[in-house]
Amino acid sequence: MIYLVLFLNIFLIYLYCSFPTIAAYRDSGEMATVSYILGIPHPPGYPLYTILSYLLSRMLKFGNFAYRVNVLSGIFSALTGIILFHLFNKFTFYILPKKENEKFFWLFFNYMTILCFSLSYLQWYLSVVSEMYTLNTLFATFMIFLTFLYYTIKNNKVIYLLFFIFGLGITNRLDLILYSPLILFILIDHSKFRIDKKVLMLLTLFLLGLSCYMYLPIRSSNEPLIDWNNPQKLDRFWASLTRKTHGSTLDLISSGYKPFENFKDGMIFYFRRTLENLGLIGIIPVVLGINLKSHFGISLFLSWFLSSVYFIYKANMPPNPHALAILEAHFLLPNLIVWVWFILGITYVYKKIKLKYFIFVAVSFILVFNIFKNHKKLNKRNNFYAYDYTVNILRTLPNKSIVVVKEDVQLFSLWYSKFVESKRKDVYVIAAGLAGSSWYQEMTKRFFEDEIFLLPLTTSDNWSNFIDKNLKLGYKIFVTYDVELPEIKNFILKPYGLVLRVLPFQENLLENFFTDFFFEFLYIFRGDYTYNLEFDFFSSDLVEDYSKSLLNSGHWLTKYKLYNSKKVENFYKHSIFMNSVYPYGYFELGYLYYLKNLLKDSYIWYKIAAKKFEEYIELAYKYKAFKEVIDEIKSNTANCYLHLGVVAEKLNNLETSIEFYNRALYFNPYLADAYYNLAVVYWKKLDWQKVRYYLQKTLIINPYHSQAKYFIDKLPK
Repeated sequence: MIYLVLFLNIFLIYLYCSFPTIAAYRDSGEMATVSYILGIPHPPGYPLYTILSYLLSRMLKFGNFAYRVNVLSGIFSALTGIILFHLFNKFTFYILPKKENEKFFWLFFNYMTILCFSLSYLQWYLSVVSEMYTLNTLFATFMIFLTFLYYTIKNNKVIYLLFFIFGLGITNRLDLILYSPLILFILIDHSKFRIDKKVLMLLTLFLLGLSCYMYLPIRSSNEPLIDWNNPQKLDRFWASLTRKTHGSTLDLISSGYKPFENFKDGMIFYFRRTLENLGLIGIIPVVLGINLKSHFGISLFLSWFLSSVYFIYKANMPPNPHALAILEAHFLLPNLIVWVWFILGITYVYKKIKLKYFIFVAVSFILVFNIFKNHKKLNKRNNFYAYDYTVNILRTLPNKSIVVVKEDVQLFSLWYSKFVESKRKDVYVIAAGLAGSSWYQEMTKRFFEDEIFLLPLTTSDNWSNFIDKNLKLGYKIFVTYDVELPEIKNFILKPYGLVLRVLPFQENLLENFFTDFFFEFLYIFRGDYTYNLEFDFFSSDLVEDYSKSLLNSGHWLTKYKLYNSKKVENFYKHSIFMNSVYPYGYFELGYLYYLKNLLKDSYIWYKIAAKKFEEYIELAYKYKAFKEVIDEIKSNTANCYLHLGVVAEKLNNLETSIEFYNRALYFNPYLADAYYNLAVVYWKKLDWQKVRYYLQKTLIINPYHSQAKYFIDKLPK
């Protein structure tokens, strides 16, 4: 009975907090979509999760399809808690003296500990989204439980189930292989480095579980709507299993970094997350619970080491919010072992000190702390950001449109709308990163009713070719704000609500400019549309797209000298409200007021922009951004100080303007206009020596600077 109560206790919390539809989280939109159509997701294909979610979601008779798949994650996680609870009971009753009067206490204590585990940040978060992580913890927990049974009761029959579970679990997520020390010690113990019938049976059961991967070529041969990498043939099947398209690592984000470059940052992040879950008081029993004197203890430690230290080294993810949001999902496996160590450490402390009520209070503190800290962040029942994003995008686009999308949440959420909800069949969603893949081109031909021209969208010429050919086929071309575009010859990008429309230069670019109409009348805004990484990275990433679209719309109107419109000011201020971290909105407001000759207002906004730019540089260094990214931000910071100096000069604050021009040169020593403007200020101060010096510096950097050439000849001899 207590097991059922615990299951319901955990599951009902997850059910209450679950995303109501597609989740604004990594691959959730994709996993919900492939579960609906029985497709093939990104490598390594996740066949077990796809099959189970396809079958089990149809047994649930409530909610939309994405919600049902979200709920499955909660079920898997609650089952993980049940097995872990049973394991903890085995630990305490096996290790501690069997006193009948203490049985109830340890049942209740283990119950509370499982609630602590289930309501820890990461376990809770991944239990409310349509991802395969909690199914992975279910298999991992079962493996630990069977391994413990083997070492304690010496029941050889459990190892047959263990090897099958291990093989089957790998077909859900490949990283379960990092738990291989749990079975290697058993295999060595039984084989004594010889192959006999028992060893062959164990390997056969492992391969039987692993055979679920045959789903990939079999299902691919039936040409599902999503058929990632089309793994019918052996070479593509192997490429999927080895994640060849992902560089055989966690994510291509890490590809620009040297081995070990981000290891320290990753480990600090991992230990910080562990500390947040357990608190200082919880770390003590974890350390005491590590036991390297038995095969079970050694195999646990090695499994933790591989799934944390080794994995973080191989992942090599930089310490930026996007990369860390991807990395942290993989901490579930090592965290599971940490909680096992926690209960083992608690039993050790009790045997030595027998302060059971103090221990109970400590666990209660961890539980209450986790609930209060995590509930606000992890209650996603009103989070419609991803779903509303797709609705708003599809409301924006006219008939027969192509929209190019890049980021996972944006792309996969649109896939869900297209493939599951069958919305806007006249709109074609193209994945920017996949467009050059032959399997993706084959897939689009099967799904799209009309012909579309596709090629790798990697260079300016390819983009130009893609746009030109599809415009001739009668399509209207759009890109979302997450797409990184090169400069495209003969085409211009016009703001169009949440997207950019690609148009030839000769078009009337100001005709039908009604971005404000989208935001005021067509778009849905449910929730707090402010950028807040502490709350939720992926939802904030969508909010950033809205902010950029408003900023770009204001910039567009300013560029075409429509800056007297109140609409422009509203665009900029709304953009800043949505994302107060991004410095460009402040800069554009400063420029807007400068054009209107409101110099004091311009000065205020430029000053804020300069501060924000410097904070942005600090973030770039903190996140280990690439040098070219940091250089671009520095260049923009210098430009901001240059503008600030001009405004200060016009307000007759000459000393202040000198300070700002020098600040501009600090960030960009090759900014010729800053040297020239310094020469102008010193001309006003009649300091001819400095005027000559700064004009000469201007001409060294830019020999074609006509004004510097003209005035250097006018200087007094």
